[in-house]
Amino acid sequence: MTHEGKSPAKIAVLEALSRLVLTRRSPQPPVADLLREAGIARSTFYEHFDGRDSALIEALEGPLSLLADAATGGADEARLSMLLDHFRENRRSAADLLSGPLAGRLRRRFSALIEQRLDREGGDLALDLANQQLAQIRLWLEGETRHSAARLATIMVAGAAALRAAYAELAKR
Repeated sequence: MTHEGKSPAKIAVLEALSRLVLTRRSPQPPVADLLREAGIARSTFYEHFDGRDSALIEALEGPLSLLADAATGGADEARLSMLLDHFRENRRSAADLLSGPLAGRLRRRFSALIEQRLDREGGDLALDLANQQLAQIRLWLEGETRHSAARLATIMVAGAAALRAAYAELAKR
């Protein structure tokens, strides 16, 4: 995750959140624990975030960006495979994020990152790509598909390319 242009307090929160999520294997540690881990006051936290969920979405910006690259044809399949392995190692937390109360916000942020990368296409394609990619990951984490992370990365890249091609074909009609 890049911290360019972020305040020291914001960086402290994002890094503390990452540590807590990884050590507790829970995507939503209590704000009090987050403040203690970051070494900041509650008022400082709320200067930068509207709550724990917005901090979590921002902390996921790096992984979501990698997924958005894959969805839009700029994939680094090796890095995508490593990210998927990380999701599998933290399966419960990842599944909670993809299916729990934050799923809608996560999907909207992911869709926005995809849309930023698309040249001329817009919202519908970005949302369909986000839904496709997140559904594939969720099903994989739930054991519905039994691919290796590397194979899933290849499938995700190919699936996104096919969806983009279908949209391009429809635009010609």
